Amino acid sequence: MRQHYAGPGVTVSESKLLYDPVLGLREVDIVVEAKADGDHVVISLEVNQRGRPASVEWVEQQIDKHRRLPTNKLVLVSRAGFSRRALTRVGLEEGKVEALQPEIVEVDGEPVVKRLYVDSINYQPTRCTLHVHGDDGAIVAVPGQPDADIYDPSGVLLGPLAFLAREAAYLEPVGKWLGVEAHHRPDRDDLKAFELELAIGGLGYHLKRIETDTLHLIVRLGIRGDFTFAQDEVVLTMARLGGRLYGAGEASFVGRPVVWVGTTMPGTTETRLSWRATDANAPPPAIPVEPPMPSEVWFPHLHSLSFPEHPKVAQGHGNEPAPQ
Repeated sequence: MRQHYAGPGVTVSESKLLYDPVLGLREVDIVVEAKADGDHVVISLEVNQRGRPASVEWVEQQIDKHRRLPTNKLVLVSRAGFSRRALTRVGLEEGKVEALQPEIVEVDGEPVVKRLYVDSINYQPTRCTLHVHGDDGAIVAVPGQPDADIYDPSGVLLGPLAFLAREAAYLEPVGKWLGVEAHHRPDRDDLKAFELELAIGGLGYHLKRIETDTLHLIVRLGIRGDFTFAQDEVVLTMARLGGRLYGAGEASFVGRPVVWVGTTMPGTTETRLSWRATDANAPPPAIPVEPPMPSEVWFPHLHSLSFPEHPKVAQGHGNEPAPQ
């Protein structure tokens, strides 16, 4: 929630180490840093997640911990509130320490909740077709071979076709287009495959004909592969924390338990959402049979492609959360 509300020049760090000149580095749950009138200001937050009110002992422990840390203000957050003695102890710090408890927003005695639906897609390119300029100038369809080499106009080797197809398929606009297209299909829950075609003639990528050692411009790149669609309902309970309104809830997302946070800035209608998986101790995924796509970008000119807006978005049907 603090990250959502952070203004320009403000950084919010989770589990940050601050220096204690006596004990060395100490871990702080959340650190908010900013410049105020040229001075570096540090707001430290310590969080009590227990199901019972924070005790005076816990409060004193946190206050003592931050005595020698570069903390300008200490904010203590407790899910279940604070004991009376704990609040009295906070009051003795004359505003340098603040105690906060999430307050559920209610109407007619009932919590206010917001429901939304989050789409998620998962796709994997498995084969492709190249449309190239043939010897007579006509466009010829060539089945793609993963190990086929791709060249620039001067004959410099750029990389294998498999990398070109993957980088093209995983362009952010491509994923968004596939997500919107899937969302509006009545059979979306049964989708098993995808197919797309990209016009890349202006990028100067070529295929070499081995027999003649000639380069042929790739005009279009057709990609097909496996595809799945899922939609998860997210229920956000509205609450306030330190005067800031937010929504929070736990739900499943792509098969994993996650916590969601949503905020809407005052005076706007745009809501920002973020999520984090809570199964941090889950076993790691199995090692894939095929090596993952390298982090290095082999075909950077793909990012210069322009993509039209999906018709459903242009018609005003694109208010659903962006697919992941």
